[in-house]
Amino acid sequence: MTAIIRKRFCLLLPLLLYTSALCLAQAAPQSDQQLAEQAKRAYLAGDYASAEQDFHQLAQRQPSNIVAVMYWGHALFQQQKYSQAVGPYEKARELEKTGKTLSDEQRRILTDQLTIAYGISGQLKQANALLHEAIKQDPGYPLNYYNLACAYAEEGNKREVLTNLSLAFEHKDHVLKGEKIPDPRSDSSFQKYLQDPDFIQLMNKLEGPA
Repeated sequence: MTAIIRKRFCLLLPLLLYTSALCLAQAAPQSDQQLAEQAKRAYLAGDYASAEQDFHQLAQRQPSNIVAVMYWGHALFQQQKYSQAVGPYEKARELEKTGKTLSDEQRRILTDQLTIAYGISGQLKQANALLHEAIKQDPGYPLNYYNLACAYAEEGNKREVLTNLSLAFEHKDHVLKGEKIPDPRSDSSFQKYLQDPDFIQLMNKLEGPA
């Protein structure tokens, strides 16, 4: 799981945060509204340490608030505290299963970043299981396949790497606005395959010669 993947949502997240936190603030008591607005401002300003504290506090006050929990995780993730982000992200997924709702974009970002947090933390089994579940529920989203290819690369499963990279590019037109599939040849997850004839052949087919 590489920096290429980790940073591709940096421009998208603030927009989602603005709309989500604003809805939250309108529905919350005044003290919680002030905290939500403070957290939002800190996040949009790139002060992720302060945003982490504020969203954490808001999540403690409102344990069923999926937006606060999710953005607590996002604030940790943006500080590269990947192992610490796992807990809030898992909690957000649990809340969604109890009926709390996220938009398709929010769900995709949550899944993507939890997958990356798992991968960087060495929890490859959890990453693999999450991605298989995500693909079953959202088969058209290409980055689920791309991230699964990354996970299989860590395990040394070349056949599944090639299969899932092929599927990722097959669905490449279904990325979120503002994102694109990274070039696997520039992704450290696939460095071990750069001289592999099958990998080279697939990359030439999918993206042309390097």
